[in-house]
Amino acid sequence: MSDGNHCQLTGVVVRLEKTAITPAGVPRQRFWLEHRSRQEEDGHPREVQVRLAVVLVGRKAELIQGLKEGQNVRVAGFLSRAGYKGEARDRVQLIAETLEPLD
Repeated sequence: MSDGNHCQLTGVVVRLEKTAITPAGVPRQRFWLEHRSRQEEDGHPREVQVRLAVVLVGRKAELIQGLKEGQNVRVAGFLSRAGYKGEARDRVQLIAETLEPLD
């Protein structure tokens, strides 16, 4: 299996969720990031937009302290499906390894 799963994205925090605690007692924090930019596709400019769930697990959940909705951030980590059952199998989320406020 390849280890080439890395994603870095900048955007605006559009919704913060409450910290959840897993059955194993591990904190899990999720927020929604909206990215908008102009990209080139096949030689033509294109406006792109994506809203993506970002998840911070364990001690990384502390990185969200002081973060506010409307704030610009840069986040890096890896992509994973949101779950193993139903529609969650087809949804993608970013498991964050780093989070940097840009404001």
